[in-house]
Amino acid sequence: MTATPTRPMTAPTTWHHASAMWSVVELLLGLSFCATVAFGGYAAATGHMQVLSQGAAIVFITTLVVVLVHWFRAVEASEH
Repeated sequence: MTATPTRPMTAPTTWHHASAMWSVVELLLGLSFCATVAFGGYAAATGHMQVLSQGAAIVFITTLVVVLVHWFRAVEASEH
């Protein structure tokens, strides 16, 4: 004899489809991180390209803040 659970089946998790703009922001976050690490390492090793590494770091920090704010707002909205 097989045991059948008495609790109801849970609904499957639904995925919210990301917009094209959100995909671009996430791609920019990853690319700016790679650029920051690459240019920062090159600048540390050679003393050149410091402006590019600083610019990439500013873009990375800005996009990171945008992604985190969006994520926290989504979590807060799902709690209500």
